Amino acid sequence: MASLGWSYRDMPYDPYWGPTSSKANFCEEDYIVTRYVAELINTLTNLTYILYAIHGIYKNWSRKDAFLRNIPYLGIMGVGFGSALFHSTNKYYTQWADDLSMLLATATVMHRVYTYDDRPIHAVLKGLGLAAFLTAFSLWHCLSDEIVAHAALFGVMVVLVGLKTRSIISDRVADPDVKKEVRKLVWWGSAIFISGYVIWNIDNFTCSWLTEAKRKIGMPLSFLLELHGWWHIFTGIGAYIFIALVEYLTSEEAGEPLGGRFAWPVDMFPRKRARSTPNITRTGYGTLSAAPENMD
Repeated sequence: MASLGWSYRDMPYDPYWGPTSSKANFCEEDYIVTRYVAELINTLTNLTYILYAIHGIYKNWSRKDAFLRNIPYLGIMGVGFGSALFHSTNKYYTQWADDLSMLLATATVMHRVYTYDDRPIHAVLKGLGLAAFLTAFSLWHCLSDEIVAHAALFGVMVVLVGLKTRSIISDRVADPDVKKEVRKLVWWGSAIFISGYVIWNIDNFTCSWLTEAKRKIGMPLSFLLELHGWWHIFTGIGAYIFIALVEYLTSEEAGEPLGGRFAWPVDMFPRKRARSTPNITRTGYGTLSAAPENMD
């Protein structure tokens, strides 16, 4: 008997999508709220990725280079839809969408940091090469039914993006105060990611206790104990921080104060200072240089 809300059903609903067939199945009870969604909270919390992606795309709507800026946001939106598809059905084939969307999103950021100062043709060729590699890997991943290489590749890509981002910060942010703010934001993004990872593992290792507690509390307050959903929220915020930061670092705005650039709650981290507008010109695909002050 629930003490603070509606009681859980003794048995789940008859699943609209058929029996669960995915290899991964998280702590949220399947089809316990509705027959149309396997894991309701784990599905809905993917809105975090989608809403941050929409914010980033909308912010860039009127920019001439909007498409290039928005590719990583489209990637994180893909994570949101792929993960929601998986958690709403818990089918083996939709698990692929969840797994592979993570690689796709990371690849878009990786392409941005490694090509922002390239000539357009070089950026396109690198993008095609990366796409070909990921396509081949994805086919092998699905056909071989393995999971270790997927996790390893994801980890390697994240490390490569992180190392390159550190290099870009050193090269493109000269103001010590701004550099401090950028590094502070990187720290916050990392802390949020790690916190989400810890929460996810608590969900994995204490599932029996959490399930019992959720049934005692009752819905909807018990939804707060769906810790995998919190993983989505935390990683959504963390991913947005890094994507927005990479966008800033690889644009003509690099080096300017950070205040007012980010969505809530990320906008609370940087100090709001007056933004300067340096006199700059483009010399290539994302390559920037100061414009001459006097041509006489």
